[in-house]
Amino acid sequence: MSAVATSSLDGFSVDAAALVDNPRQVAGAFRRDGLVKVKRILPADVAEAVCKRVHEELASRRAEGDSTYFGDVYGYEDTGQRWDLKLRLSSEVKDALRILLESLQGVLESLRPSWQLTELAAMCTFPADPGQPVHADTSHVYDQQVVTVFVALHDIPAERGPTKMYPRSHLDGELHLGLKEVDESCAVLCTMECGDCVLMDSRLLHCGTANKSDLHRFLFYSSWMPPARRSRGSTNTLLPEYEEELQSGSHSGNGPHGLRWMFEAKVPPRLVTVMT
Repeated sequence: MSAVATSSLDGFSVDAAALVDNPRQVAGAFRRDGLVKVKRILPADVAEAVCKRVHEELASRRAEGDSTYFGDVYGYEDTGQRWDLKLRLSSEVKDALRILLESLQGVLESLRPSWQLTELAAMCTFPADPGQPVHADTSHVYDQQVVTVFVALHDIPAERGPTKMYPRSHLDGELHLGLKEVDESCAVLCTMECGDCVLMDSRLLHCGTANKSDLHRFLFYSSWMPPARRSRGSTNTLLPEYEEELQSGSHSGNGPHGLRWMFEAKVPPRLVTVMT
């Protein structure tokens, strides 16, 4: 099979304004394709602040050697080139999430009324990282839809190891059961500029590609799942103190707040969503 992705990600891209103006249309495209790229969703200075925070926390956590702060990738990669860093709700992370959710709330609510945060982390790769095998984060057979939001904290050109995704593979049972191989001609490389993001259905087949540059590649990501249903296949890269605490939906009973409310609160207890 060819390892080159030949399809363009431009066909799956929207401007951030479309998330607010046409959330149902964007949600429909996401259901169909399993991914949507959003251009310039985070201001560059906000992305750069998160990037700096990730640099600092990664250096500190690696020095400590405590696996609590790393996803499963920490356990099975012994080359030290790929780290799945669990993040705290620092001021930089809160600012980024608030801005993301201001844009994404309408799309998420168009998909389903209630969500629970299940991952909050940064995927960090370094020069000479060999990339990953093609995989899905959750099962097509057992799991419900989980939405992962990957944000570029700097420009990610092809040589810096962008994620490769296979549009519409999230609903292809034959692929997930291994009855056929992925079509490389349909794959897309998620090259991005600083502040761009890609929304991905966690059942979508994808892989991190090799980092052939002399620079690191940092992706800030959060994942959202239906409340009270932990995914079997996902790494669930979330610090224990946030598990089952950050939710959205009318069942929370905390009043008429938006998704972003939790990140604006000084002591954030819950996420709740406006129900219309």
